[in-house]
Amino acid sequence: MSRSTGGRAWRLGFMLLMTQFIVGAENRSSVDGFVERAYRMRACAFGLGFVCLASVLLQVSAHPLTWMLLGFNALGWPLLARLLALRSPDPAKAETRNLLIDSAMGGVWITFMQFNLLPSVLIALILAVDKMHFGGWRLLMRGFAVQLAACILAAAIHGLAFAPQTTMLNILAALPLLITYPLVMSASAYTLSRTVRDQNRQLVELHHAGLDG
Repeated sequence: MSRSTGGRAWRLGFMLLMTQFIVGAENRSSVDGFVERAYRMRACAFGLGFVCLASVLLQVSAHPLTWMLLGFNALGWPLLARLLALRSPDPAKAETRNLLIDSAMGGVWITFMQFNLLPSVLIALILAVDKMHFGGWRLLMRGFAVQLAACILAAAIHGLAFAPQTTMLNILAALPLLITYPLVMSASAYTLSRTVRDQNRQLVELHHAGLDG
């Protein structure tokens, strides 16, 4: 084997090794990034959703236990979901499960709000956008099924009440979530697409460097 041929083979092997290293690092970082993005979106949705839901619970004179559940849902659940996903041997699978739990919670809150029209539609829509963003149509359909089942179960246990009228208080309380969440979602999607472009550019540059050498 000539020196030039040996040098080219060495560079090719080095390029393949570096490519595997970059792809492996990207896979690890992409899983952690998936969990962190889900946490930020969940914290935003449930945090701002607290205001929206609280406006309805005030009107229906909700039980103190319902208020405690709402507080945990808004403040505790996003942190717990993140912790469960990061400590799981399969964080992506764990986070998918967390997203379905989100949908179940949404179904419960729609029942507790007595199907108040604007807050109920807004909560269902936010949860649907989450599923499309993180898992596509398949996760969306699973989320809808879980949400419907939770809604029916909550109605069977808590009792079914139907009061779809939305007051001005409910509208004002829904505005922070309605305005802020789409902006946060768009920023997350932009950051993700930019990260993918940077990673692809690194791989292309590494490939060209190996060929040029």
